[in-house]
Amino acid sequence: MIAALLLWLVDSLLLAFAIYSYFIEPTQLRLTRRTVHVPHLPSELDGLRIVHLADLHVKSEQRRFPQEMATRAVAMALELQPDLVCVTGDLGQASRHIGVAVPLLEPLSARPVFVVMGNHDHDKMMEAEFAGPPDGRIGADEWRREVSAAGFTVLVNEGAELPVRGRRLSVLGVGDPSCGWDDLDGALAAPLDGDLRLLLVHSPDLLDDPRTDWADLVLCGHTHGGQLRLPGLGSPWAPVWRDRRRAAGLFAIGETVCHVTRGVGAGIRARFLCWPEVCELTLKRGEPNGLPRLPRYTLS
Repeated sequence: MIAALLLWLVDSLLLAFAIYSYFIEPTQLRLTRRTVHVPHLPSELDGLRIVHLADLHVKSEQRRFPQEMATRAVAMALELQPDLVCVTGDLGQASRHIGVAVPLLEPLSARPVFVVMGNHDHDKMMEAEFAGPPDGRIGADEWRREVSAAGFTVLVNEGAELPVRGRRLSVLGVGDPSCGWDDLDGALAAPLDGDLRLLLVHSPDLLDDPRTDWADLVLCGHTHGGQLRLPGLGSPWAPVWRDRRRAAGLFAIGETVCHVTRGVGAGIRARFLCWPEVCELTLKRGEPNGLPRLPRYTLS
């Protein structure tokens, strides 16, 4: 009798977990507000607000849920009226979905928007998913043209500068290191010495390169926060090469601060204690004290 009751309890808990993690939490898009302290930030840029988005994973027109989440994220971002928007990859589930994603994101063009590509934008993820015929796939150049046509600045191993409040903002966009598109040498080739330096890249593992210390702030996505997080333990798995503590939030590595968003969507609809988010980052002058300081690993 006791064994039967225990089995019933375990089955009930597993069913509740499955229902919650699939039907409920993935829909609970949250606004996360964080303050980022930047040493030597000019007074004119004190209070600068950045909306950070990533991992929308928009799919075909028949898959309504990712589109609804992207639409809600865009509306939330516009309501915040930020100084600029940064989108760090995986706009679509695959390159062919960019034609669906761009119209959803186009309202953001009312603000300066910088975009980098993610592994899904390059059709690089699980071989089983992309091993079939290349139906509808597009190359990086065409992907870039489609996104740029919406009024966004797409950066592929290159930089750009933006005048903000009488100062210069330098933005460096690096290709995704998780699928071998990163070229930090090429990106740093052009002289960029703005009053504030941002580096955008899909995967946070680029931070193992000490040259990322060029940036005051690095913005990343890719991890989805690990999607499933256990109380007191964090994520048992996240798509980072060396350190799961890089899966979400603010932390310091070397001389720079990094922010990794949990993202808006995911290729697999499942989340537990890892809510999807739109992030508003407010920059303030000061030392980034109190942040977790994570190690930098030797590149191999």
